[in-house]
Amino acid sequence: MANEIEPTGEFDSVRKVFVEDEASWYYVVVDVVERLTQTPNPSRYWTDIKRRVQRQADRLGREELYDFIVKFPFKHSTNNRTYQFDCANQTGILRIVQDIQSENELVERLKLWMAETASRRIDQLRLSPIERERERYRQLGRSEEWIHDRLASVATRNELTDEWQKRGVQGREYGILTNTVHEGTFELSVRKHKELKSLEKGDLRDQMTPRELAFTILGEDMTTTEIRKTDAQNFPENLEAAVKGGEGAGKLRRQFEEITGESVVSSASFLNDGAHSELAAGDEEEDSDK
Repeated sequence: MANEIEPTGEFDSVRKVFVEDEASWYYVVVDVVERLTQTPNPSRYWTDIKRRVQRQADRLGREELYDFIVKFPFKHSTNNRTYQFDCANQTGILRIVQDIQSENELVERLKLWMAETASRRIDQLRLSPIERERERYRQLGRSEEWIHDRLASVATRNELTDEWQKRGVQGREYGILTNTVHEGTFELSVRKHKELKSLEKGDLRDQMTPRELAFTILGEDMTTTEIRKTDAQNFPENLEAAVKGGEGAGKLRRQFEEITGESVVSSASFLNDGAHSELAAGDEEEDSDK
């Protein structure tokens, strides 16, 4: 489409800094304002925007103006002195664009691009359960890496339960088989694992570390492989496959822990203090219930 653009490409000429921890560029806001509006006084223009948005925030009872604005030091073009400038990443810049009142063609193209992108995203969320889950985890503040691992675990789980369904597993047998694989992999039950993470309700996997998710995937994938290899039918044969799959993943987990000197099982979760801080792959506590 003629209106499709690459937003960051429009700001290549402005001052920016790359933040390693976020793997993201941050752009000097006044430079972006000048680029989009051609105003002779971008600092004043940006100040006027902030005042207008603050008045709107006050009317709506919001405390934050732009919570994505951060400051970085840059030299001023007129006197070569270093000052702290308001900066924003691509998401922040596109949010600011919404508050720029200008008939500049580039501003209008950006706004149209945002509307079209939002429309496509809504269609994706409506049509794809996986995309809805991805968006839900993003809203919870999870990293893209963690989301990738979590959705991979969903895919592996679905593949396993599809096999169980085709082979005559019914009702509560799903839970028994799931717990069998889990116990073989981690040497503790699903219930004990939840207790370790102080999880009273909800999905245990939503609170797992990347390593726990990785070995959960491994255990269920090995179980699916065993089911297909033996052509397991009905509950007893699938239980045997679950035991073998869990034990296989458990053996690999113990080898990993012996090599790294770190426990895979962790009490860490996203529940601490109600925050959704990212769980580290390392620095897990030893599980006393193992």
